[in-house]
Amino acid sequence: MNRDPAGDDPGRDDPDRDDSGRDGIDCERAAPLLSARADDEATGREMALVDQHLAGCATCRDYADGIARLDRAVRIRAAEPAPDLVATVTARARPVRPGRVRWIRPALAWVAVVVLFESVPALVLGHAAGADAHMSRHLGAFGVALAIGLAYAAWKPHRAFGLLPFTAALVATTLTSAAFDVLDGGTSALAESAHLAELTGLTLLWVLSGSPGWHGPHRRRRLAGHGHA
Repeated sequence: MNRDPAGDDPGRDDPDRDDSGRDGIDCERAAPLLSARADDEATGREMALVDQHLAGCATCRDYADGIARLDRAVRIRAAEPAPDLVATVTARARPVRPGRVRWIRPALAWVAVVVLFESVPALVLGHAAGADAHMSRHLGAFGVALAIGLAYAAWKPHRAFGLLPFTAALVATTLTSAAFDVLDGGTSALAESAHLAELTGLTLLWVLSGSPGWHGPHRRRRLAGHGHA
């Protein structure tokens, strides 16, 4: 029986054989492999086939050189000029001023102790003027939380600015509630004077945070100096 010689060729359907029957790839197959090699996506087998093809194809060698030049131009280029934002970022960061830390931190710590001692009886015993035990413990919890926040700011002054919004909201709502209670006759202004410690703590925290929102003459000159640095 006669056998077809082509049927015994194990590489007849091999995609890595060119039209001449020799092992390798043609230019159409080499082009995408060259691009893959430039992106480090070609396998070892594909890179070997590409090198074999380039050895005998001047056209593809020129194409490979063009890809290499383009790759170098894209990867290695001068950095685009960018504005110097160091002074702007530093001015907005509100770093703690050393001169303030020396006296504000002990003062803030003392206020934290005062607020804590005022709030612990309400939290533990449930005793607060004009409130039942349940409401007294809630008020005591808020006071203790405020005292902890003030003490933390005295310990870590660079955290003061982050604590300022919550502290301001808590003290503002507390003082507003106290004012309504005084106007309604439910309590006296003297009884509500205990909230002065909370107001003092908020003021010290605000100063320690760099006095955000204050645009006095000295601060305006300092910001102007940063802007022209």
